[in-house]
Amino acid sequence: MIEPSTVRFASAGVYAVSAVVLLALARRKPAELRRYCYPFVAVVALAGVGIGTWGAGIGAFSVGSGTLEAGQLLSDYVAYPFLFGFAAFVSGAGRRYVWGIVALTVAIRLGYDFAEVFAGPLATAGTLAILVGYLVLLGLFFGPVASVAARQPPARELFYKKTRNLALFAFGVLIAWAMLQIAGLFDQFSAAVTLEYLDLLLRVGFAGFVFANVGTLAAEAESEGGADTETGQPASHTAAGASAD
Repeated sequence: MIEPSTVRFASAGVYAVSAVVLLALARRKPAELRRYCYPFVAVVALAGVGIGTWGAGIGAFSVGSGTLEAGQLLSDYVAYPFLFGFAAFVSGAGRRYVWGIVALTVAIRLGYDFAEVFAGPLATAGTLAILVGYLVLLGLFFGPVASVAARQPPARELFYKKTRNLALFAFGVLIAWAMLQIAGLFDQFSAAVTLEYLDLLLRVGFAGFVFANVGTLAAEAESEGGADTETGQPASHTAAGASAD
């Protein structure tokens, strides 16, 4: 049987090639749109580094009754908060919502680590953090954040809806995978293959989707005098803050 490390090395190669392709595509975008593209290139490149070191067995350390992988943590704790933060930014929501969603995503990911390496109450708390946190994400993205998006131009509102739906669907499937993995229903090879496939979809697929639709944000990039619907700050200020995420 193929070793999980081989699967991860192959995945790291896909990330490396994808990062190069995305960088080339980003450089072809108009200057005012590149700031939205380059962070996705960085996320994909970091995923390649993280998964590559994980495959090489570098950075593993024991916590509780389990083991955590530094490469996996690097990849996940950068990618997931950024992707959901970007989805919130596309809606036109203010920094309070964007940073709240980023923090919530970190808490969900941390819940997985707790459920994976601890037993008893800590494991239960981790599992609850995953499930409750995802329900809260759904409530925010379909509630107040969607209300802010509804006040945006139709093209941007549609971009938000597609971005939200893609992120929530892929993350929901990933959470289902996590529950099955924690329950011990995967062997090592199956767990590695399914995880890498889902992560590639969430990182590279999400980046490709954004690159194809990033022109929707051109109107904001050109209208520097506009105001953010949530904070009342100039749109340029909001965009710069979100791109820094």
